[in-house]
Amino acid sequence: MKLTRIFLIALFMLILTTASFAAPVVIRFWHIYDAGIAKQTIDQLVADFNKSYEGKIQVEALGISFWDYWDKLRISTAAGQEPDVFVNDLGNVGMRASSGILLDLAPYLKKAGIDANKTFFKAPLDMCRWKAGIYALPFETDIRLLFYNKDLFVKAGLDPNRPPKTWNELWQYADKITKKDSKGDYEVLGFNPLYAQSYFWMYVWGNGGDFLGEDGNLVVNSPIVVKSLTEWKQMVDRLSLEKIQKFNATYPLGLNDAFINKKLGMVIQNNTFFSQLRDYAPDLNYGAVQIPYPVKPVSWSNGISIEASSRSRYKDAAAEFVIYLTNKTSAHLFAKNVTALVGNKEAASSPDLISNEMWKLSVQTLDISQFRPFVLEYSLWYEDLEKTVESVLYGKATPKKALDDLQKMLETQIQKYRLTH
Repeated sequence: MKLTRIFLIALFMLILTTASFAAPVVIRFWHIYDAGIAKQTIDQLVADFNKSYEGKIQVEALGISFWDYWDKLRISTAAGQEPDVFVNDLGNVGMRASSGILLDLAPYLKKAGIDANKTFFKAPLDMCRWKAGIYALPFETDIRLLFYNKDLFVKAGLDPNRPPKTWNELWQYADKITKKDSKGDYEVLGFNPLYAQSYFWMYVWGNGGDFLGEDGNLVVNSPIVVKSLTEWKQMVDRLSLEKIQKFNATYPLGLNDAFINKKLGMVIQNNTFFSQLRDYAPDLNYGAVQIPYPVKPVSWSNGISIEASSRSRYKDAAAEFVIYLTNKTSAHLFAKNVTALVGNKEAASSPDLISNEMWKLSVQTLDISQFRPFVLEYSLWYEDLEKTVESVLYGKATPKKALDDLQKMLETQIQKYRLTH
C-alpha cells in the first residue's frame, strides 16, 4: 500500500514536471519574401513574435522564391498539407474562402477588440470578405499613378509643374513630347497606352463604367464598356499598333524601361516604381500624380493577403499570428523598411511615412482605387477580357461584336460552374 502511494506521488510529480516543460505550439508560415531587406524584416517580425510568445507559440517561417511559391502552395493545399499561415493573392481570397480552406478571422478580430473597418483600408479589406466573414487580412497593397518626365516637359514647351489634369490634356501633352526618327519610328513617345501598368479595365473605370450589373452579375458588353473599347482602339490606331509594339520591344520593362531611359514622357506605373527610379535613375527629374481619366480619377489595386488554414491544428495560434503581422507596429516596420504600401491604415499614415509627398500621394490614391471584381464562377474573367481587347486592336472584330461574344462565352462558363457546384 505504501509502495502504491509512493508510486502515485512520483507519477504525479512527473506529470507536473513534464507539463511545466511542455513544448510550445508550432505553426508553419510560408511567404514570398526570401531575400534582401524584405526577408530581414519578416525574420525580425517572426523573431519578435516568438520572443513575445515564448513557451506558448513558435513560428517556423519559410521564405520561398516568388516564382516558385505559388506552385508549392497550390500543391501543398491540394494535398491538404498547406502551412498554418501563408501569404496569397489578395485579388481572389473569395475563391479560397468559398472552398472552405480558409479560417474565418472575424471572430478572432472581435475577440481581440479590433474593428477591421477602422484598421484597414476599405478597398483591400473588401477583397478579404466572403459572405459574413473575413477570411484574410490585407498585408500589402498597391496603386497605379501617372509618372511624368519634367525635363521632357520643358523640351516640349510644357510647364513641368503642371501635369495633365484631364485625359484630353494628357494627349495634348503627349503629342508635343512625341518625336519620330527619319524612319517614322518613335524616338520619344509622349504616352503609351499599351506599356507598363496601363490596362483597359482602368480606362473603363475612368470612363465611369464597371463590369458588374445592378444584379451583381458580370457584364462586359455594356454600352460604356463598348464605348471605352472603341476609344481605346482609336488611341492605339492613332499611334499605330505596329509602331507601339516596335517601341515596346526596344524598351522592355526593367533596366531598359522606356521611362527610365528618358524615351517616354508619361507612364502609368505601380507605386513601387518610386524605388526603381531611386535605384536605377536617381538623377531623373520626374513627378507623379493621380491618373487623369475622361470622367473620374481612378486607380487599380491588388496585393498580398495573410491567410490562415481552416485545417490547422492550432487555429487560435495561427489567427494570433495573422493579426500580429498586420497590426500597426508590424505593418509600420514593413512599410518603413520595404517601402511597401501596407493595408493597415494607421501604420501607412504614420507621420514619418506620410511626410514623404510621394508616399502621401499613394495613400490618398487608395481612396479612389479599385480591385477587379472577384467572380467566383469564373475568377480569371479579366484574362479573357485582355485577349478580347487584343483581338479588337488587331482588327479581328469590332468592339461590340467582340464584347458580345465574350459576354456569351463568360455566361456559358458561369452556367457550367453553377451546374457542377
